[in-house]
Amino acid sequence: MATNGEESGPRKSTSNGRSSAVDSALGALSIDDESMVVPIATHGDLVLQVEHEIAGSSAHASFRVSASALKQSSRYFERLLQSGRFGEGVRVEALHRTLKEQYRSMDKVPVGELPVIKVQDVGRTSAIKSLTSLCADLLHILHGQDIQTNPLVANLANLSIVADRFDALHFVGAHVARKKFLRTIDGKTTAKAEVALSEEKVRQRLLVAVMLDHRPWIERYSARLIIKGWVGREADLSTPLWWDLPSRIEEELAYRRECVLETIQSIQSYFLGLYTSRERRCKLGYDSSAQCDSYQLGEMIRFFIRNGTLKLQGGVIENDEPSEQFTGDATVLLESLRHVPEYQIDRHHSHCGIRTQILPLLDLLGECLLRVGICGDCWTDSRAQYAWMDAKRPLLWTRQAFSLRGQGHANHHADLRAMYTATDRDWGQ
Repeated sequence: MATNGEESGPRKSTSNGRSSAVDSALGALSIDDESMVVPIATHGDLVLQVEHEIAGSSAHASFRVSASALKQSSRYFERLLQSGRFGEGVRVEALHRTLKEQYRSMDKVPVGELPVIKVQDVGRTSAIKSLTSLCADLLHILHGQDIQTNPLVANLANLSIVADRFDALHFVGAHVARKKFLRTIDGKTTAKAEVALSEEKVRQRLLVAVMLDHRPWIERYSARLIIKGWVGREADLSTPLWWDLPSRIEEELAYRRECVLETIQSIQSYFLGLYTSRERRCKLGYDSSAQCDSYQLGEMIRFFIRNGTLKLQGGVIENDEPSEQFTGDATVLLESLRHVPEYQIDRHHSHCGIRTQILPLLDLLGECLLRVGICGDCWTDSRAQYAWMDAKRPLLWTRQAFSLRGQGHANHHADLRAMYTATDRDWGQ
């Protein structure tokens, strides 16, 4: 980033009344350029030129702004324009002194004679229709002004990305909270529309929530991404930022999704282990109980294979590719396991199968699944202690020691994490 040109040579009068020092330092704007400068601050003392690549083509926008307002609301501009720290700040300060000598007040300086700061790239936004509108919304907020209308979620997501680029999320977040934009969006979103949200729209909401610190949305939409399986893909830097969520959110979501699937699968493994062990499960008849156990094991294996949750593979030689991870809705996966029939080897053997045993476990997992999202408070305030991906995995989790009720906030999260991340799980009573 740089201003247009360098200050050099003695100050001499020019034909239009400006000094050659100003012309040399600024590279005067043409009349056409001047007419395209958007006045954010009518009497601003700086021109901000923004360039951004959109879909392979370059877009440009220019704004008359207040340097002091930018420095107060953006850490990026505070550092950039700080006197004596970077060349831009030194040159802008020198040019302001020169212009004040000529005009006495910066309010009187024509836009074409103001210092110009150029900024390239506003971040990983989507293919926006108007760079001018997007940057104008941000600059209006940074100058303490209201924007014209309540923005859509996609616009807020792009606005957050640009605010992050200029290290002004704290200021924009405070403005969005004060204007209650997100509460308004919630109020206008019906239950039917909420269910129908696409992955991209959910990701946009989560990005806004993370960047602008709207914690209710963090838990709600992170859970949605985990449950739906909308995580775990390779990052593509050419896509908008919501497809590669920052602050390690993307990694945490992918890890939680993997833990959820592993936990569901552990229930299946638990029952297979019970019925392949030497311990007799059926107690209803001395002569027939062994046959009942074998029958139940066979029917159980057949159900899991037909359900797509089990694959038999020979152990003599490795000749198959690893199975692909389930990519669908975790609630649908749980529901499919509920369809296991109550198999009976004969009329004397009722409730010998796994149906009556597995349904309470599926109920428990269904309730736990509602709590799998990232808690915004804990993620923001105590991430090191809260994040799943950084936690040491327990060697064994037991159902007997687990309860969803009567727990403090932190202990509730810790117990839930232990269940999902354990190396081994005992689902017995």
